[in-house]
Parts: sequence; structure tokens; C-alpha cells
Amino acid sequence: MRVFIREQLMNLLKTVQQLHLQLTITEDQEQAIEMLMSCQESAITVGEAVEGMIANIANSGDFVSLLERYCEELFIISESYEGALSKEDVSILEELASKAMKALNEFPVIYHIIFMPYKASMWDSLESIWRACKEDKSCECHVMPLPYYEFDSENTKWEYRYEGDLFPAEVPITHYEEYSLQLNSPDVAYIHNPYDGSNFVTCIHPAFHSDKIKQYIRRLIYVPYYVTTGIITQEHLDLPIYRHMDYMVVQSEYAKSFCRGKAYYDKILPFGSPKLDRVIRLNREESVIPEQWRTLLKGKKVLMLNTSIGCILQEGSIYFNKIRYIYETIRKSKNLVLIWRPHPLLEATLKAMRPGLLEEYRALIEDFLSCENGILDATTDISRTVAIADAYIGEESTSVVNLFGAIGKPVFILNNHITGGYTEEEKRSIHITDTVEQNGVLWVTTNRYNALFHMNMDTKQIHYIERVAGQPKWDAAYPHMVSLGDELILSPFLADDPAVYNRHSQRISMLSRERTKESLRYRQTVVYENRIFYLSGTGDYIAELNMETKEWKYHLKCIQEIRKVSGIHEIVFCDYAAYGRELWISLQSTNYLLKFHMDDGTYKCCAIENAEYSYSGISVDDTFLWLAEVQNGNIVRWNKQTFEARVYSMPETFRSWNELARTPLTHLRLLDMGEWIVTIPGFSNGMVKLSKSTGEISMLAKEFWERAEEPANGYTPGFHLSSEFGSKIGSDNIFVQRNCDDVTAILHVEKETYEMFKPALTEADLIKLMEGERGFERISRGRGFFKRESKLFSLEDFFDDLILGRLEDIKKIQIEELSDLAANLDGTCGDKVHEYVMHILEENR
Repeated sequence: MRVFIREQLMNLLKTVQQLHLQLTITEDQEQAIEMLMSCQESAITVGEAVEGMIANIANSGDFVSLLERYCEELFIISESYEGALSKEDVSILEELASKAMKALNEFPVIYHIIFMPYKASMWDSLESIWRACKEDKSCECHVMPLPYYEFDSENTKWEYRYEGDLFPAEVPITHYEEYSLQLNSPDVAYIHNPYDGSNFVTCIHPAFHSDKIKQYIRRLIYVPYYVTTGIITQEHLDLPIYRHMDYMVVQSEYAKSFCRGKAYYDKILPFGSPKLDRVIRLNREESVIPEQWRTLLKGKKVLMLNTSIGCILQEGSIYFNKIRYIYETIRKSKNLVLIWRPHPLLEATLKAMRPGLLEEYRALIEDFLSCENGILDATTDISRTVAIADAYIGEESTSVVNLFGAIGKPVFILNNHITGGYTEEEKRSIHITDTVEQNGVLWVTTNRYNALFHMNMDTKQIHYIERVAGQPKWDAAYPHMVSLGDELILSPFLADDPAVYNRHSQRISMLSRERTKESLRYRQTVVYENRIFYLSGTGDYIAELNMETKEWKYHLKCIQEIRKVSGIHEIVFCDYAAYGRELWISLQSTNYLLKFHMDDGTYKCCAIENAEYSYSGISVDDTFLWLAEVQNGNIVRWNKQTFEARVYSMPETFRSWNELARTPLTHLRLLDMGEWIVTIPGFSNGMVKLSKSTGEISMLAKEFWERAEEPANGYTPGFHLSSEFGSKIGSDNIFVQRNCDDVTAILHVEKETYEMFKPALTEADLIKLMEGERGFERISRGRGFFKRESKLFSLEDFFDDLILGRLEDIKKIQIEELSDLAANLDGTCGDKVHEYVMHILEENR
């Protein structure tokens, strides 16, 4: 019996009991007869309703007999009624009604559960819950795919879609036109679309938006259609579904922690993911390979390439070229097969948002289909493809990475700008992000490896010193540093603790700190007296570390104030300039600067005259601030006392290509060289120097930057800055490196002469750096476990390792590293969700 039907019948019997009470006090014979008739009609209604379910309800016959006796007693009483009911009459009626209510309450309940997916390709986000539900005899289970619309930008209209015929054959489908939520009043409904009408590519039919369907459903449960590394991103914290759902399933307690403070926090069930359930189950089975693929896959290693929407929108033709490079490489191998799976909504998204890329994408598909050892996967079941594949290649920012991670299959993250191999010389070159000079030795850090190096200023030879143990090895763990006495303080970016290198002991150790196991993402680092100030990469605070006490302080109010006055919620630090106790900070997307006093933490928000501009590079002297305008590159001299601003335009031969970049940045930094202000180029064709006294402005070392606009293997001007590093050496020289090929120059500003060289490790130091290293790692808790393509770790080498079986030990390590990816990684999330929901329903019967 359905719960809502039993409730209706129970309410009828409760009404009967109320009439019994009124019958004992009424003196109106006509009214009493009407009440007796109402009791009889209610009893007959209940009896007929249950009688129609006799085949499905045990002991329902006895229940109907009980109601028949009740009706007989009513008839006898009404025939002999003379003005009032005796206590004996009421007692008989009440006893029979109570027995009926007790019997009705003991009838087995059938819960009506409905699953409402919209895309067949996303059914895996609900499937394991459905499997648990359909095996439960107390449940009546329905799958009702929802109609939706896709936006066609070419015709600027929404096109109707329905995918009920694309679901697996084992899933019985209920058509939405043949089912009424209002009449059936489901006990539970599961959905995987959280957007209602707020998605610009697809939209659920308005009749099935969460606010509409919730009025007919006792428990509305949202199960995300994606799998993450365990985090919930900011843009997914305030979706329409959260206002109407009763529960939400997330992967883990860690994922739930991102929702702390939200009104729906206590509605979150950290039980795992049905998507992981499915891929775990299929990985255990042997008969998942489609028949038409078997011959091609037999005896070969299978790679899956997944193409997300975001990657195409960001990198367009560059990514298309990368795909061509991949399948042309695989085409040469007899041991590999590539299954390419574009996102199901990719073509629809290109139509809506990037119509200029549509033809190029279609041509790429056509070309790929001619690849003999390539398969274009257009099936609706991504989990099956994951189960078939031996490894993943592709981007990091896709939930598919986590499916591979959960079952221990190796993951190789592509660099879409790398289009070929690297020479041994290129492998030894060092890409510099920061330097500290002392006694003829230049200490060097890089964003490519977690390591400290030094360079002999005479020979220009780079030597590997040491890594910070327990931190990521192959990414920007410690890209910046400062000098304090005999120590180098290494600033953590993709690392969870600051570190210190003692030049006497020649050892790296961790600074005192409660370990967070999260990437701190500190960017710029400033020393003031015995304190170190870190500018957070998240823009949420300025961190202060007292090197004597090892105590930390976090300055939050200054950020809150700059948000308030600028109207910019997401604060991004661009550059800084320290002058005495003052720390001046430029901010992305606003004309406000933050003036922060390092001695006492006081601050001031300062607006530069033109509110249309924001500033990147910043330098400061006694009287002026010198600022680099983000978009057009003009240099602004701002008087700190009078607030007057003077603008210096760029030379005629200067050019930027901000229009190609995702975030404009004409100049990376400004350096104060005494008489001169010198720029370090961002998305621009070189350096500029400005005379403070005369206002004369000109290009500097123009020939050195001639290659800045040339694409190179791993470098594309529209995506990479012309330079990522530039610093002062003494009072006259600048140490600067161009991004395209790592060639470096020591440049004399006044004489405009420079010495070029390419900083590189010796062969022995490269061997030392690489000794025992495989390239696989987990950067932080919120990231996957994988190997990243670079000049040291090539795609071709990964292919060879896979073919030769050299990655078997990686699988075990991967499973251990990702044990906190999700709860119930034994494939029982669906069972746990169903069990919990049934418990809630039983408690509220």
C-alpha cells in the first residue's frame, strides 16, 4: 500500500472517531442519523479502497471483514436510535474503528520512488541508487526521463530534446506524458540537474523545474551528475535546486565541508558517488566491450581521451592541433588504440557560444575517423569506456580523471601547447621564477619543479641543491623566496608549509606551522624587520609570520574593506612595492590600491584618478607611485601627497596582444632603477624604460624580445606571458628571462647593453634531480594523482611505459593516494543512499 493512500484512509478513520465523540453529546436526531451515515460512508470507502488491493496486501480480507462488522453495528444502532447513543454503543464502534486503524497501520507499505534524469549519458549518476531501489520489495520504482531544450545559436532558438529511447535496455522507461506527479505523489524523487532555467546551453522543461515538482514530492534528492577530486567549487554552492531539495548526495565529508555555513548544510549526505559505483562495478566485469570494438582492441593497450567543454572554449584551435598530434602519434603504433570521447554537449555548446570553431571541430572529427586505431565514442555510457581503457590522457579539469583515479588506472595530464619532443639541452634548461643574490651566487627557484638551485654568476651554470621533502615535486610548490639573514625563506604556492634553507647547514627544513595539507597558494613574499608577509593567491588575506616566535597573524579586514570600496568581490593581488613600513599592493580589476603598514597592520584604500583603469606593476619612491596600466600599458606617476596623476604613453613601436589573452596584462612588473622605471613584459613585445626626470620613454633591448610573438613548442603568445621573471641585480642591471625559449639576459639599463645565455643544469645535476622519479604525484588533497606532460615527462614515454607494463606499481600507489576521494569506494554508495532514505521514510510513516 502506498504511504499517501494509507494516510488518506487513516484520516478517514480518524474522522470517524471524531464523529463517535459528537454522537455521544448530540440531541438532534436528524443530525445524529447523518453522522451515522457519514461513519458508514467513510468505512465503506476505506473498505473498498483496501479491497481493491487484496491481491497485494496480506490479511486485507480480515481488515475488510472488520469494517463490514463496523457497518453492521452502525445499521443496528441507527435502526434503534431514540435520541442518544449509549456508552455501550459508542464503545463497540470505537473498539472496531481502533482495531481497523491498527490493522491499517500494520499493512506493508510500498514506497513510490521516481528517478528523473534528462540526458541518457548522465544516467550513471543515478544508476546505482536505482539498482538498490528496484531490488527492494518495499519500493515501486519508475524512471522518467525529462524533456529538455538545447540552445541553437545559429537560429537563436531553443530546440526540444527527449532521450527516453537512449537509456540502457534493462531500464524500463516511463514516458513523462503518461505519468502524473500530482496523482502519484512520489515518496522520493531523484534528479541530477541542479540548474532549472539558469543554464545557457541546456534547460529542463519548465514544468519539471525543482520548485514545480517539489510540491508533489515528499523527498526531493539531488545527486550531482559529475565527480570531482573531492571539492565543491564556488559556482556550485548557490544553485536553484538547493532552495527546494530535501537532501543532496556528495562524495565525502571533505566535499561537504565546502558547504559549511550554507542553509542546506545539514541536508548533505556524504555517501560517495553513483558514478564511481558504476565504473567500479564495470571494471570488475569482463563483458563490457561493445562487439564492434572487440577486434580493434584485442591485444592492444587502450587510451581514453576525454574532451571537455571548458578546454575547447578556452584553447580552441590550439587544442584541436593537440588532438591531431596525439592521434598522429598513436597512428604510428601497432600496440595502442585511442578512444576519443568528446563531451556530449560539446557541439551544442560550440553552436551556442563559439560558432566560429564549429566547422574546424567537425573537420577534426572527420579526420580522426580515418585513423585506423582510433574510435570516436559517441555512446551514452562513459563508465563503460573508462572500464575498457587502460589509461587516461587529457585535461585535469574533468570529472573523468576521478573515475580513472578511483579504480587505479594511470592518468596523464596533457599540456596542450606541447607539440613535439624536447632536446637534451632543452630538458636541462631552467625556467626561473625568482632569484636572491649573495656573494656572487644567485639562488634560483622555478615554477616547474619543487627544488632550490644556485647559479654561478661567472659561468652561468645552474646546480641543483635540494627539494623540500613531503611536498609536490613537479609543479609550482615553492616558486618564490626572500632572504633573511643566513636563511632563504621559500614561499609555498602548491605546497602546504613555508620552508627555510640555511646557507650554513645547507639543509631545507619546514617552518613552524600547523600543517594544513592544503596548498597555501602564497604568491608575493615581503620581508620587514623580523617578519615575513605573504600575499595570498586567493586574495582573501595577508598572512604575517613572526620569525622569532613562529606565530602567524592573518590580516582580513583590509581585504574586506577593499572589497567594499571597490565593489570587487574576487580580489586578486597583482604586484607590490615596499617602502619603509609601507606595502603598496596593486589589484586586478580595480583602480584601488591597498596601502598596508607592516609595523602595525593598519591600512588605507587609495583610488587612482581614473576609475576605468586597473594596474599591474607598481613601484614606489619618496614622492611617487609608478603604476603600469593593465590594458594599454601606459605608465602612471601618482603623487602620494597631492594625488595628482601624470600618464606616460607607450612608444609607437610598443605593442600588446591582450585581446588574445584570457586575462589582460600588458606589463608584468615595474622595476625602479634609480633614474629609470623599467617594465617587465606581459602580453607585449618587449621592455620599456621611462626617465623619471625627463619623461623620455623608449623600448629597451628590442632585439632580445623579437621572438616573443613566435609560437614555440610549449609556448603560445596568447596564453603565455612574454616573460614570467625579471629582477634587479645591483643598481644598474636587470636579470630577465624570455618565456618562449628560456633564454636569459643580464641587461645594463643605462648603457642598453646585455649579455645573453641559457641557464641550464649540468647533465649530472639533471640525473640527480630525476633520480628515482616517475613523475606521478598528488599535489594536494583537492587534486588527483597523475603525471603531467612536460619537457621531462613526454607523452611518448608514457605510451612506452603503458605498452611495456611499467605502470603496474603505480596503480596501487594511486588507490592509496586517493583513498579520501570519496566515501564507499567499494562501490556501495547507491546502497548507502537508498538505505538512508528508506530509514527516513520509515521514521516518518
